[in-house]
Amino acid sequence: MVCARFRQDWFADGGGACKEQRSTGGGTENRLETGCGDVWGTPAFSSPQPPHSNPRGRPRAPSSHTEQEPGPPPQRTRRRPPGQPLPLAAPAAISGPTELPRRHFPRRRRQQQQQQQQHRGRRSVAGPRGPAPRRRLPPRPPRCLHPPRCCCCRLLLLLLQPPAAAMAMRQTPLTCSGHTRPVVDLAFSGVTPYGYFLISACKDGKPMLRQGDTGDWIGTFLGHKGAVWGATLNKDATKAATAAADFTAKVWDAVSGDELITLAHKHIVKSVDFTQDSNYLLTGGQDKLLRIYDLSKPEAEPDVVSGHTSGIKKALWSSDDKQILSADDKTVRLWDRSTMTEVKALNVAMSVSSMEYVPEGQILVITYGKTIAFHSAETLEQIKSFEAPATINSASLHPEKECLVAGGEDFKLYKYDYNTGEELESYKGHFGPIHCVRFSPDGELYASGSEDGTLRLWQTTVGKTYGLWKCVVPEEENAEAAKARTSLPGTAEEEIELGWISKVYVNQPAVVRHAEQIQKWRTVKGNWQAAWLLKAVTCIDLTTLSGDDTPSNVHRMCFKAKHPIREDLLKAMDMHDKGITVAAVCVYPARVADAVNSLKAAGCNIPVASVAAGFPSGQTPLETKLAEIKLAVQYGAREIDIVISRSLVLSGQWESLYEEIRQCREACGEAHMKTILATGELGSLANVYKASMIAMMAV
Repeated sequence: MVCARFRQDWFADGGGACKEQRSTGGGTENRLETGCGDVWGTPAFSSPQPPHSNPRGRPRAPSSHTEQEPGPPPQRTRRRPPGQPLPLAAPAAISGPTELPRRHFPRRRRQQQQQQQQHRGRRSVAGPRGPAPRRRLPPRPPRCLHPPRCCCCRLLLLLLQPPAAAMAMRQTPLTCSGHTRPVVDLAFSGVTPYGYFLISACKDGKPMLRQGDTGDWIGTFLGHKGAVWGATLNKDATKAATAAADFTAKVWDAVSGDELITLAHKHIVKSVDFTQDSNYLLTGGQDKLLRIYDLSKPEAEPDVVSGHTSGIKKALWSSDDKQILSADDKTVRLWDRSTMTEVKALNVAMSVSSMEYVPEGQILVITYGKTIAFHSAETLEQIKSFEAPATINSASLHPEKECLVAGGEDFKLYKYDYNTGEELESYKGHFGPIHCVRFSPDGELYASGSEDGTLRLWQTTVGKTYGLWKCVVPEEENAEAAKARTSLPGTAEEEIELGWISKVYVNQPAVVRHAEQIQKWRTVKGNWQAAWLLKAVTCIDLTTLSGDDTPSNVHRMCFKAKHPIREDLLKAMDMHDKGITVAAVCVYPARVADAVNSLKAAGCNIPVASVAAGFPSGQTPLETKLAEIKLAVQYGAREIDIVISRSLVLSGQWESLYEEIRQCREACGEAHMKTILATGELGSLANVYKASMIAMMAV
C-alpha cells in the first residue's frame, strides 16, 4: 500500500482544488505528491507511458532510435501564490502494484561521478581532457516507499495497525546471566514446599543453583578444576551432583552449598543422575563405563557396567530405577540394573546429541542431526519422530505431553505440537547455538542454555501470569487486581499483595560468604579516611537510653551532640567552620522535652528522636504504643524509632504486622519514623528479609 495525497493548485476564481495532469503519447497522467517526492502514475484507462516522456512536465525530443512522436504539450496550470499553505485532502490509498517510471537527477549524478573520480585519483569532470563519460545510474525508488521517512505513511500505518487484543503476544524470556562460558546442561528439581529449583552446568567450572520459576541466583558450587559437563538435582532439591572434566563427580549439599563427596574417575565425566530415593548416583563419561555409587558408603567401590564402544554422553535411571538408559556416539542402550547386562541396543544414523527420560508414559526423547525421535523407554521401539529445519542439540517434552521444544545450531528455539508434529512457533533469543533445553516440573516454563553463556526462561503459554511474568487485560484489570490482593482488616482504602512472602528463600551460606568478603575489601587511607570518618559522625544518632537518665545528663549529651569532635582536631583538618554535628539526639519519650530545651539553649537545630512502641521488647498493647508515639511527637520529637512485635514475625502473621506498622506511621504525623527489627530475635535470615519488606511497604 502506498500513501499519497493529490497536489492541489490555486485558480484565480477562489482556489478550487484539482489534480495536475499532463498529456502523454497515449493518454493523460496524474501527478501525485507524497510529502517526500512526486510520483507519476498512468490511469488505468490510458496506454503505458512512452519511453521519451519527461516526468518533470517539460517536453523532450525523442531519441534518434525512437520513431514514436511526442504527445501534445502539457496543460499549464496556475501556481498558488508564494507562502500560501497547501490544503490537505483525505489520504488516498493506491491498491495493487503501481509501476513507477525512472526519475532523472542530473545534478546528483554529476556529483556522484565527481566523488568517484576524486576517490580514484582522476581529474575532475570539467578537467582539460573534457568531461568524463556519463554513466546511467540505476533507477531510484520513490522515497515514499520508506515509511520511516514519510510522515503520512507512518500515520497511515499507525491507523491501519490492528488493535492490541488482535495482535499475537510476543515471547519475552527472562535472561539469567552469571556464567562466563557456554552452558551445556540444565536440570530442574521436583516441586518442593519452597518451589522448584534449577541447576546449570557450564564450561567455566562453576555450576549455579537458581530459583526455578524466576531464575534468581541462589548460589554457586565452587570446587571443580575443569569444565562441568553435567549437573542434576535430586527430587526434593537437597542434594546436587556435577560431572566435570577434572576426572571427578561431586555430590553437594544443595541447601548449604558444601561439598559432600568427591568421586574420582579415570577420564572426563559427562553425566550424573540420582535415583528417586537419592541413595545412589549413576555416572558415565569418556572411559566408556557406567558406575553406580552407593552414597551411604562413598568409600566403597562402585558397581561398574561395561559394554559401550565409545564415550558415554548421557546416562539416566528409568523404570523406577530398575533399568538404565545410556547413549554413546550412535547407540542407545538399555541395561538391567539387577543383572548389570544389556537388554537392548538402538542404533541411529548420526551422533546422539541429547537424551531425556519422561517417567509419565515411559518415553525416551532422543535427538540426532535434525531428527527428534520418541521411543518407548521399556523396549526402545520408536513411537514417532519429527524433522527440524536445523541441526538439533537438545529437545524436551512437556510433562503432560502437549508439546515439545527443541534448540540447535541456528540459535532458534522451536515449539511443536506433540500429537500432530505441527510447528507452533519459533523464535530467537540467544546469540549462539543452543546446547540444552528443559521443561520445568509444572510445565509452565522451559529453560534453555547456550553458547553465549546465558540461561533464558520461556513461557509455555505466552501471556499467562506466572512467576515474574504478568499479563493484565484492560477490561479485566480491576477484577484480576481484586483477586490477587489481600484486604487487610480496618483498611478499606488500602490493599496489599502478600502472596509472594511465603516463597521467600535466603541462602544463608552465601550470605555468610559475602559478609566475610566485605571484611577483606580495601579500606580508604589518609585524607580520604579522615573525610569518611567525619561523614560517619554526621550520620550518628547520639543516644542515651538508661534507666537513670536525668535532665542534667541529657543536657550534657546535647552539648556533645553540637561539638562531637575536639576543636583542635577540626582546625587541623580545616573543618572547624563546617558545622560538623551528629544527625540526631535519641532519648526516651519522657526525656524528649529536656532534649528539645537543651538544644534550643545551645542554639542548634539538631532534631530529637524518641524510641517508642514499647521499646525495647515491644510487648505492649497496640493502643499503648500509639499513645506513646503521639505523646513523643507532642513533646517535640521529629523522629520516632519504633520496635516491631517479634511474635508476629515468628508466627507468620504478616498482615497483622503490616497493619501495626501502618497505624504507627499514621500516629507519627509529620515526624519521620524508623522501624527497629531486632534481627537477633527473628529466628532466620528469611524472616529478617520478610519483615524488612513488610516494614518498607507499610510506610
